[in-house]
Amino acid sequence: MKAAAMIIGIASLSACKKTFDQPPGPADPNIVANMSIANLKALHTTPRAYDIITQDIIISGVVVANDKSGNFYKQLFIQDTTGAIQILLDATDLYGSYPVGRRVFVKCKDLCLSDYNNTIQLGVKANINGVPSQEGIPAASVGRHLIGGSLNNPVEPIEVTLNDLTTNMQNRYINALIKLNDYEFIPADTSKTYSDTSVYKATTNLNIKNCQSNVQTIVRTSAYADFAAKKVPTGNGSITSIYTVFGTTRQLLVRDTSDVQFNNPRCGSVLPPRMSIGQLRQMYTGSGIKITTPASIGGVVISDAASRNISAGSFVLQDGNSAILVYYGGTITYNVGDSVNIDITNDSLIVFRGSLELKKQFGSATPGVSATNRVVTPVTRTISEINTAMNAPLGTADHIEFRLVRIENATMSGSGATYSGNKTLTDASGNMTMFTSSSALFSGSNFFTTPKTYTGYCSFFNTTKQFQIRNLTDVQ
Repeated sequence: MKAAAMIIGIASLSACKKTFDQPPGPADPNIVANMSIANLKALHTTPRAYDIITQDIIISGVVVANDKSGNFYKQLFIQDTTGAIQILLDATDLYGSYPVGRRVFVKCKDLCLSDYNNTIQLGVKANINGVPSQEGIPAASVGRHLIGGSLNNPVEPIEVTLNDLTTNMQNRYINALIKLNDYEFIPADTSKTYSDTSVYKATTNLNIKNCQSNVQTIVRTSAYADFAAKKVPTGNGSITSIYTVFGTTRQLLVRDTSDVQFNNPRCGSVLPPRMSIGQLRQMYTGSGIKITTPASIGGVVISDAASRNISAGSFVLQDGNSAILVYYGGTITYNVGDSVNIDITNDSLIVFRGSLELKKQFGSATPGVSATNRVVTPVTRTISEINTAMNAPLGTADHIEFRLVRIENATMSGSGATYSGNKTLTDASGNMTMFTSSSALFSGSNFFTTPKTYTGYCSFFNTTKQFQIRNLTDVQ
C-alpha cells in the first residue's frame, strides 16, 4: 500500500445527486492522451492497494457501458485498443452526458487506482470511519477529470472464448465489452427472471454454459436493472457483456436484454438445416407442396393470440423482411415477441382462402420459446403501396403478406361504430378492407373516426386484400 504522504488533498465525498449539462459539440477536444488504458492499469500491481496518481497522465477511451438500464450504478466503462477500465463517479444519470459511443478523456492526476477484489477501478481514495476506501469522483470534480469528446464512435464487442477470460487482475478483457458465442442458461435457470423481483432487491447470479463444456459462468444482474423482471431466454446463442471478476470468479454484466441473443436451439437440440422464411415462400410456385427435404425455419411471433384477432390455432412468424402464417391447430400460447424455431419437415405449404400458409402435420407439438421480448419494427407503407405489393406472386421471398406494416394518417369508416367485421381504411393514397374478427376481444370497441396510425399485417380472404390489427395498442 502506498504511504499516506502520497495522498494529496482528497476532498470529502458529495452525497448529492447531480445531473450534468450535456457536454457541447460532437468534436474531440484539443487534448492528447499520453498513456494507454493497459499501461495505466499496470501501475496498480498490489491487490487492494490505493495508488494515488501524481503525474499528469491522460487516458482516452470510448464509453462501452453506463448507467442507462440501471444494471450499473455510478459507473462508466471506457475502452481503448489495449484494454478497458471502470471509472467510479459520485453521480447518477451519467448516460445523458456520456452515452455509449462517446469518446472520453480522463485527466488522472490526483485520482486513485485500486481494485475491487481483482477488478481494477479508477476513482478517489477516501477514509470512511478511519478505514481507507475507493470511492467515486465527487460530483463537483467530475468536470475537471472527465472531458467528453466526439459522439457515436463505433462500439463493437471483442469476441473471446472462456479461456481468454482469466481472473488475473491485469487481464486485458476485465472491464471490457466482450462477446461469447454458443452459450445458454443452464436448465435450472431457464424459468427465472434476470434478477430478484421481491421487496428485498437482491442482486442475482444466474449461470450460463456452452455446448462444448460444463464449465459455468455467472451472469450477474442488479435488482434495480430495468429488465430485472424479464424472463431469461431459453435458447442458445451469443452474449455481449462487461467482463468483471470477483476474486477467482468470472462475472458477466449485460447492459440490457439486447445483449443476450439466445435465439437458436439449445445444446443437444437436433433441428434440420435452417432456411429463411423468404426461401420457404419461394418454394411455392403456384400449387401446394409437401416439404420432404429436412428443413427448419425460425423467426419472431408478431401476432397476438391472446387478443383473438387471428384464426384459432394459428400465429404469424416473421424473419427479416419475410413472414408467413403457421397453422398448428389447437391452442396457441405464444406472445408477441417470442422467438421460435420450427422443424418443417413433412409439413405442407398451401394456399388457404387466398393466403400462403405453412400447415403443420396433425398433432404436431408447438416448440418452446427460445427468446422473448424480441422487437420487430414495422415498415411504413401507404395503402396504395400495400395494394400494389399484394399483387406480387405469393412465392415472392419478401412478399408483404403477413409482414408487420404501419399505415399513417389513415381513417376508418363503415357501418356500425365498432371494429367488428369489415371496415374501410383510407389514407391519402387509397383504401383497403380492414377486418376484425367478431371473436377479437376488442371487436365491440368503438373505432376512431379521426386519422390515426395503424400497425398490423395484411392477408387475403379469397381475392380480397385485407388489413388487420392485433390489438388496440396498434392504433395510435
